[in-house]
Amino acid sequence: MGWTESVQALEQKVEGMLRGTYRPQDGIPFFRVQYPPAQEREALAKLHLFADRLSQRGWPTEIVSLTEILEKALCDLLGVPPSGLSARLQEWEQSLDRPELLDMLKDSLPDAVVGVLVDRLKEVPKESVVVLVRLGALVPFVRSSTFESKLESKVQCVIVLPYPGTTLGAVLDVAAASAQGGYYRGETIPWQ
Repeated sequence: MGWTESVQALEQKVEGMLRGTYRPQDGIPFFRVQYPPAQEREALAKLHLFADRLSQRGWPTEIVSLTEILEKALCDLLGVPPSGLSARLQEWEQSLDRPELLDMLKDSLPDAVVGVLVDRLKEVPKESVVVLVRLGALVPFVRSSTFESKLESKVQCVIVLPYPGTTLGAVLDVAAASAQGGYYRGETIPWQ
């Protein structure tokens, strides 16, 4: 299954769910689209076209960058405007040892990122599709399984989450082993 097949499968399932003729796995309107990490640019291009096609068919669709969501969450956590974020992070990095800083961010960022995204999507109607791009911006602070589990039941729209990876099983279908919890719900459109 390459790009053509992956995007066709995604479109079929998303539109079927929006029309009420398809029920996603677990009843959760999340779709992860798996793709080879080396094809990040291609993924962005294909998902923009996917969003355009859905919009042309009358389904409100938007693309949201998780890089922007992360920046807003960090600014909120640190109490600084975007222009002061870099300096504040450098201060933290110099005043704390690296493992301590990483632990603080891993503890705080999952809830902060989800909070910013939920706030951003609170006015989005149920019949909408939101494609969340740049998942890699959250690594290593927020696991995608934790992100999805914290997002579940807080948004009413369909979520499409492009996922860079080429294997299933250990990565996408196993319960999380961390204290953050989380596991993958919804459906994965696998890359083959």
